[in-house]
Amino acid sequence: MLIPLLLAFGPLQTAPPWDGYLDDTSLSTRLQGWTTAFPEHVRVDAYGTSREGRPLMVATLAGDLATAGSKPAILVVAGLDGLHPAGTEYAVRIAELLLAEHLESLGETTIYVLPIANPDGIAANRGKVNLGRRGVSRQVDGDRDGTIDEDGPRDLNGDGVISQMRWLDPPLSRPATHLPDPAEPRLMKTPDRAKGEEATHVMMIEGVDEDGDGLVAEDGPGEVRLDRNFPHLWQEHSVDAGPYPLSERESLAIVEFVLAHPRIVAAVVYGPNDSVVAIPPSDKKDQTNQTPLGIDAGDKSLYTKISEAYAEHTSQKRASNDGDEGGLHSWLYAHRGIPTVSSNGWGRPDPTAPEEVAPVEAPEEDKPPVEADGGTKDAETEEVKKEEPPKPADAEAAGWLAWSDVDRDGSGFVEWQSFEHPTFGTVEIGGMVPGFRLNPPADRLDEIAREQVAFLVAFSAMQPDVSIEGPEVEAVGHGTYRVRMAMVNAGGMPTRTSMARRNRAIRPIVVRLELERDQILDGAPVNRIDGLDGDGGRATLDWVIRPKANSVRIRIDDPLTGVRTIEVPLPQQGPEGDAS
Repeated sequence: MLIPLLLAFGPLQTAPPWDGYLDDTSLSTRLQGWTTAFPEHVRVDAYGTSREGRPLMVATLAGDLATAGSKPAILVVAGLDGLHPAGTEYAVRIAELLLAEHLESLGETTIYVLPIANPDGIAANRGKVNLGRRGVSRQVDGDRDGTIDEDGPRDLNGDGVISQMRWLDPPLSRPATHLPDPAEPRLMKTPDRAKGEEATHVMMIEGVDEDGDGLVAEDGPGEVRLDRNFPHLWQEHSVDAGPYPLSERESLAIVEFVLAHPRIVAAVVYGPNDSVVAIPPSDKKDQTNQTPLGIDAGDKSLYTKISEAYAEHTSQKRASNDGDEGGLHSWLYAHRGIPTVSSNGWGRPDPTAPEEVAPVEAPEEDKPPVEADGGTKDAETEEVKKEEPPKPADAEAAGWLAWSDVDRDGSGFVEWQSFEHPTFGTVEIGGMVPGFRLNPPADRLDEIAREQVAFLVAFSAMQPDVSIEGPEVEAVGHGTYRVRMAMVNAGGMPTRTSMARRNRAIRPIVVRLELERDQILDGAPVNRIDGLDGDGGRATLDWVIRPKANSVRIRIDDPLTGVRTIEVPLPQQGPEGDAS
């Protein structure tokens, strides 16, 4: 009866993990509503357009829009990955909570919110089929056969999800690579030869070999991932990285926005990467042994402090990490020197514990004897039996599967079902639902966003706070003076990360004493300060001068705060150098 029912009513559709999330229309309506409710504090603009022509939106939140550009700023970016619309949901709620409950913080710091950086990729997954698409809309010849996007995934069983296929006992032309995990047979694993395991299945993305090259679903749309297309650690020859750094109009538009707003002092990027639940490694470098693959050792204390603040204000204990290669967060950190948090926003929950039921005591005569080490002894064989359940090869995937079973009615997993494939014969289709791990249920979004706002406010309070001490002038004698000043950063963050300073990837603070060189007896006329550490980091400048005028001018050009000039009056001196 099963087949006739499927033919009559169609296959069961699997609800996407982002059920109840905003679509294009509701997102636009929500953003425009802010400008009506808070006209003096919010401006919504387009900073570019996507490849398919969708606007790339930015909301500027400020105490006073007229002075927003002159204030230090925090950048919030979400929606880079087509499988992470949750980031857009967080960003929208964060903005609304800041406006409703934290207007005073906007008086000191401007917030730029880019809620959906990859609108094409996210929109593609909102159709009738969850495509599992992560990238933008660039067309790519992924298999380099001269034809573009001709062999993408297909929803063969009509359940609304692109999942996986497993083929038992494949022919020699397609050697088996996986077997069902003995601890959780719904999950697949590679064989452990030391345990005598042998592969039994070939794994493939759900689809057919459209171009007859022997591969399945290897060249479909959305292969270039936006968060692989930024310059830092960009992976040449990798399809998902794009043909060259910033090849995508969406990534280039973000870079142009950042360069046009030099007062951005910190950033938060929501996506499949994490730098706050687990601090990135500070001891790993690339093959040149020059470029850190995580963070520079000089930034470890900063990221520890940020991680502690995140733990204080949020309940997230677990996170996923999808790599830093070509990521926006890694470019902001390493190339722009901006302390940047990358966050999933949430992590794997524990399954709800079942209600405790009092065990039923067995009759004494039926109970096996208990050994001192906790095992049991068989009455006839006198052998101690110890039973330890096998552990799944992928504990994280097994944890998600358990949560799906207990708390989500199994919605995170497509149970394996037999299917007659047009090429391979009998296969099974099933596996984890794309995006299930990255996107919380809609009823959790408000709670998560409120925690993220609490962290963002604390993160903003750490921003650099640079002040000038002095200048002090000491009359030395005979028209000669010693001039001293210091730049001090009382904020919790450095003005630029140690990574960027080490790479000299940023413009330094330039302090120039505006005197002719022959009037400067000691000290450099131009001083370059690569950056100031947080929590009291300082740079002291000292000159001995014999000027012809009664004052001297010091010009400070700071990439974060702009240009300012200090006019320093010089006291008149007597013949012995005393001020008169």
